[in-house]
Amino acid sequence: MAVVGPGALGSFFAQRLSKVVPTAVVARGATKIPQADWVIILVKAYDTAAAYRVGKRVVPVATGRTLLPPGFEALARMLRRAGFNTKITKEIRAARLRKLLANVCLNPVTAAFGVRNGALAEPPYARFAEALAREAAPVLAAEGLKIAPAEALRRVMAVAKATAENRSSMLQDLAAGRKTEIEEISGALLRLARRHRLAVPTHAAFRQIIRIMEAR
Repeated sequence: MAVVGPGALGSFFAQRLSKVVPTAVVARGATKIPQADWVIILVKAYDTAAAYRVGKRVVPVATGRTLLPPGFEALARMLRRAGFNTKITKEIRAARLRKLLANVCLNPVTAAFGVRNGALAEPPYARFAEALAREAAPVLAAEGLKIAPAEALRRVMAVAKATAENRSSMLQDLAAGRKTEIEEISGALLRLARRHRLAVPTHAAFRQIIRIMEAR
């Protein structure tokens, strides 16, 4: 097993996997990857299994479910042995859209205000999360996800509460002076919105705010 990306999430996966299978950790930008039956690429600290880094220590704060498509049963068995809640599903696209919903609502707000995920369930941050969720729902529905604005808001709040102690990857990047993934998160939603001619002004505003913060 090779895990590419020694960040918070990559380190978390590698640490657990090393207990059940020989595991190599490969740094970003490495030109060679050791021979391995499986290569897991985890180049950012996202919340499939939420974790954040304190100095050299990785702190897991919530474990979610890892979803894999059919054909990855062998990898799923390894991940389960390592303690990860793993499921094989044909609904990968729907799962990715639901993940995008959580990311576009949690990451920009936590990064802009410097708060942990749990803060979004309470005033004054909850109103921003609500606006983002309600704007995102029609876009994701147009992409084929069966979701209404009220359900989108419930999902976002559930993720915020389940990962309350998590420092989002975007917040961590800003704090460390790194470029964020705002274009891959909010930018992705904006591109989908343009495709379907839907207005998402709150998402556009937060994208611009994060870009300004990045440039400081």
